[in-house]
Amino acid sequence: MCLAAGFVKGGILPPGLTRPTVPLAETIDLRPERGSSEEHPKVPLAVPYAKGKSPNWVTWCIYANIMQQFFENIDAIDDIEEVLWYAVGVSEEQGAVRQSYHFTPLFERQNSERTVVRAHGFDPEWLKCYDESDFRRKDPIPSRTMAHGSLLTWKDAEHIAPNSPANEEFFAAMRRFGLVHGFGLPLFGPRSRNAYASIDFDKPITEVGKKRLGIVRAVSQSAHQRVCVLLEAELDKVELSEREREVLEWIVRGKSLSVIAEILGLSPDTVKTYARRIYAKLGANDRIAAVIKALKLGIVPG
Repeated sequence: MCLAAGFVKGGILPPGLTRPTVPLAETIDLRPERGSSEEHPKVPLAVPYAKGKSPNWVTWCIYANIMQQFFENIDAIDDIEEVLWYAVGVSEEQGAVRQSYHFTPLFERQNSERTVVRAHGFDPEWLKCYDESDFRRKDPIPSRTMAHGSLLTWKDAEHIAPNSPANEEFFAAMRRFGLVHGFGLPLFGPRSRNAYASIDFDKPITEVGKKRLGIVRAVSQSAHQRVCVLLEAELDKVELSEREREVLEWIVRGKSLSVIAEILGLSPDTVKTYARRIYAKLGANDRIAAVIKALKLGIVPG
């Protein structure tokens, strides 16, 4: 929930993605005679108090209007990738330096190798480690966060339950990479389409302003719900032939097109043709985007 850098099982996401054109926030101005059409304006530093209202009331109004603007912006986006980009942009504006979004196929664990992970701001070496299924399975934070049902800091996640030697190895690796102060968020969606997000401000959560923290939490949840709505709409549009579905399943498993051709007893050119058709039907530009879409839609076994 998107990224200047991201990864899934299979490699780093290709460059070239752009941020959504929907503005991240509009100026909240309580003076009705004035407005703003700037794409990325700031909330006014000085807002005249409404007659008879306290400064706290004015602050609350500004905050409520900002949150509603975020929600309206998210609901106006009709592309999953742009929804995720938008959520990352908001978190960055609030001061987050690292973040990841883990979308888990139905009936899979959050640290499954089939979980689609989008990440931004992490050390590339850490991403390489996490992309390895054996290492990812040592990560107990997502599952503990989901079971906890609310925000859970990485430090608390380490001590909330007994750790296996594999878990201890994972936490030690986190400390080596300076991953200390972040937290996990459980994101709940319809039909059990749940996800997990991790956010790191690179400082203790107690030093992060409550309003900034609230914005990040609310926008992350809202963005995930929007992703789920768009996925449901797209599911009805995707129709694959039996052979296309078979090729897609092997693509999801990380097999190259040449290897798939050998497995299915087809020519490489034939498999390439199937792949082009699959990408077109999924609205994907490459195999990584196709894998993300296929797993999110649940059109191949998770």
